[in-house]
Amino acid sequence: MMGRTVIVPEDPQQICALNPFCAPFVVAFGHGESMKATVNAIKRDVLIQAICPSLKDAVVVKNSGSVNAEAVLALGVDLIFLEEGTYINDDERAKLDALNIPYLVLKNSTIEEAMESILLMGKVLNAEERAEQYVAYYRTVLQDVAEIVAGIPEDERPNLYHSVNEATRTDFPGSITAEWVAYSGVNNVSIQDDGKLNLSGDSAYTTLEQIFVWDPEVIICNEPGVANYILTDSKWVGLQAVKDGKVYQMPVGITRWGHPNSTETPLALIWLVETIYPDCFEYDLGEETKKFYKNFFDYDLDDEMLKAVLSGEGMRSPKTNTSVE
Repeated sequence: MMGRTVIVPEDPQQICALNPFCAPFVVAFGHGESMKATVNAIKRDVLIQAICPSLKDAVVVKNSGSVNAEAVLALGVDLIFLEEGTYINDDERAKLDALNIPYLVLKNSTIEEAMESILLMGKVLNAEERAEQYVAYYRTVLQDVAEIVAGIPEDERPNLYHSVNEATRTDFPGSITAEWVAYSGVNNVSIQDDGKLNLSGDSAYTTLEQIFVWDPEVIICNEPGVANYILTDSKWVGLQAVKDGKVYQMPVGITRWGHPNSTETPLALIWLVETIYPDCFEYDLGEETKKFYKNFFDYDLDDEMLKAVLSGEGMRSPKTNTSVE
């Protein structure tokens, strides 16, 4: 995806997933036990650990943007999945090049890029059929939602604010989060008024004062605890969404649904449309969620875990200053 040609092992035995978007697909494509090294984000997600218990022993070899090349080499890694941000850093790229270990740079800043990455991973990991099934499912959800939303009058589409990771971090034009949210037909306030955003790398921030100017009718939050904070903190109480109780915690499963690196973005879109237009949607979110994890991760989600996933609570361990081994 960076215009490089990479010779990869036919059957990789020791995989290092330095791209948080890729790591769950290594598991989905049947190579979870081969993933010997990863990033801290994967170690925090409860469900992926339940699906692939061996990940508890995977070594964190990248934190705060820096790769511990010596640790990667010591693990006998024969394939690395890398994110673009690491690759374009000259110092980090030089470290990786010196290892003489094949690495693939995979991108997911748009829906199409994400699909391309998944198909490429399927090819590399001898799981092309599984990758194609996932992409086909993703496209089906997009098409179904687009058809439903097309029949919803403009005056029934709410103004929405999307909290990403932090209360005042949000979507910006061109981001994958803005792209998938747009399929729901809502009026995404930060996209309509993006001149009020402070861009920092691949993140966009606003202010509470600006959110009050937008006064959204609906707020969705992908980080556990943020919705409760907005609903209970006195500084937010005057917002229309808060007064109406329309501040929603998004589900959290293998990843935070709809996060820029999310595995479950198709489910996030189903959840959002069902939440906003409950009388217009025919999906059964609970059953759809169970089928998703069964079809793509061969994991039977019981009712207790389903409830936890949909609530978004308790599905990520606390963030710590994990040292790179």
